[in-house]
This record gives sequence, C-alpha cells and structure tokens, in this order.
Amino acid sequence: MSLYTSSRLKVFRECIRKHFYKFVLRIKTPSNPAMQFGTATHAALEAWYRAWQSGADRLAAALAVIERTDCDEVDRIKLRTLVAAYDTRWGAEYWEVLAVEVEFRYYLGDVELGGKIDAIIRSRADGRVYVVEHKTSTADTSAGSPYWDRLAIDTQISIYQDGATMLGYEIAGCVYDVLKRPLHEPKAATPIEARKYTAGSGCAKCGGSGKAGAVEKGRGFYVVKFPGEPDREIECEGCAGTGWKLDKDGQPNAPRLHANQRAEDETLSVYEERLVDEISERVDDFLSRGVVVRLETELPRMRQELLDTIAAMRLVEDAGITAPNHDACVRGRDYCPFFAACSGRVDISDESVFPRGVAHPELAVAA
Repeated sequence: MSLYTSSRLKVFRECIRKHFYKFVLRIKTPSNPAMQFGTATHAALEAWYRAWQSGADRLAAALAVIERTDCDEVDRIKLRTLVAAYDTRWGAEYWEVLAVEVEFRYYLGDVELGGKIDAIIRSRADGRVYVVEHKTSTADTSAGSPYWDRLAIDTQISIYQDGATMLGYEIAGCVYDVLKRPLHEPKAATPIEARKYTAGSGCAKCGGSGKAGAVEKGRGFYVVKFPGEPDREIECEGCAGTGWKLDKDGQPNAPRLHANQRAEDETLSVYEERLVDEISERVDDFLSRGVVVRLETELPRMRQELLDTIAAMRLVEDAGITAPNHDACVRGRDYCPFFAACSGRVDISDESVFPRGVAHPELAVAA
C-alpha cells in the first residue's frame, strides 16, 4: 500500500506490529468512548464551518449533528456545552471559510502523501490563509505546556501545510484548536450505608434536647388543660410546630446530610447547567488556540525526516518484520485493540473478532 498519512506514520512510530495489522492487513478497530467523543466533536465542528461557509446558523447546525451522534447523553451534554462555548468564543473571527474537510494527495519524491484538512480560512484582516486543525484532549493544554511545544515538530502540521500548498493555497500557518473534554460527571447519590447526618437541634420549648449525642426532637406543640374539657394541643411558636429549633432564617435545624453528600442523583438538566457555569468561568482551560508556523528554512528538514521514516517503514515491510512494542500495549486505562492477538488469546486471522476494512476510512477514496 503506497499512500502515507500522518495517522499511518503515527501508528508505525507507536508499534510496528500495530501498523502491520491496521495498514497491511487492514483490520478495523473499535472505537472507545474517547475516540467516539473526538469523532463527534469533529463532525459538529465540520457542520459549524460548513454553515459559516454557506451563511447558515452555525451553532444550530452543530447542535443538530450532536443530537445524531452515537455518544451517550452525558457525552452529548459535554459536547453541546463545549461547542456552544466554541461558538461564543471564536464565532466573531473576521474570517472567510475557503474549504471544509478537503482532501489532498501529493508526492514527495516517489512517496505519495495524503490526508484531509478540517478547514482552510482566509483572514479578512490581512488576507493570510491558514489551515485549521481541531483536536480533543484531556491533557494539560495550558499555555507553555508540552502539548504546545511538541507542535513545533508535529508531522501532521507539516504534511497539511504542504498538502494545502499543493491544492493551490499559500499557507501562512496552522490555526490549532484544542477542545478539552470535561472530566466532570453527574453527581451520584451517596450510598445509604455511607451517609452521615448532622445531629440537628431539638426545640427545647416543646420538649426537645440539643445536647451532643442525645438530640431529641421536640413535640412541636404544647398540651393545654381546661377543666371539664379535653386537653388541647397548641402549636409551639418556638419551632413553628416542627419540633426542631429554628435557625436565623426560620428553617428547622433538623438532621441533614453532610454538605458533601447527596440524597438523590443529580439530574441531567442540573448537570448541564453546572457544566455550562464551569466552562464559562474557566473557558481558557477548555478552549485553547495557537497558531503554528512552519518557516521555509524548517520545511526541508521536516520533509527529509518524513522520507527517512517512510524509508524505514518500507525496509521493515520488505523484511517481513512485525515486531511488537510492548511499551505501547497499555496507555492509561486502555489496552491496544490488538492486545488479545499479541497475548495469544485470539488468533489474528479470526475475522469475527478482527474484521477487515480499509486502511484510511477517513478518506473518500480509501486506500
């Protein structure tokens, strides 16, 4: 297979065997929730930029796409809040959208490179043209973090700049947008066995007790005796009939859950409101943008590095080497999708477990 993309190069650098399975055997791999979230974000922003290009309502177009995604409702809430914040923060840019989801192919020597650019825009302020790239992440994306430093040598940006140039655009740089996936989850009710309550304070006027460890609720009434008549119960004015001492706001000081515990699950509507507030207060933590520039003096070195990597890939493939990188088998809590095969639990030839597909499903003409 002759086409090389930034994703293919990345997989090869990660693990030679994984590259063999994905790009030679063309095994389809399942998406995990993080990948699904990234795909849904990409689709929503594609709709947002296409609506900008056509003059339609950008946010409405993006939200409509989100509602059709395969994400669960909590992830849809996260994505809605992120995209709405993106629309608020970046929607007033003085840009002209030139292209959205545009594919490219070009040759570097005898090597065919390709990919798909999220968007290409022209600044109406100075006429400069930029590639736009969107990413989702849970990493530290604050200014000065390693996340941004590594973009100085990022292969994808170099390939996309050359690719856009081959499409006829004079590229000034890459507008790199990062949307940080919120890690907030709906708050769950505290398990009954773990719940802790305050002692409360009984109303002493009607028989209660406020002593530590021996709090008793008052009756909430007085018993009044009248000769020759049945006893009458009169509401205690000290506690308004509650039996508990009233606080300064007139609320009964009854036993209640500790402040950090909950009696009920947080509803999704309340969760969404909380997430909107959180993103609004810390928007820089969730939406980051930088402009990455490739100088003309840098590009020859980066192109040569690409050619050197691809030469190594060809040598490995010609030699039939499929050595695994066991350091890449587990990333965080996630296993490599081929772990079962590499560990001998499943035969890689079992297509019911490892179905075949195409090497570059993101491209219209998949290679």
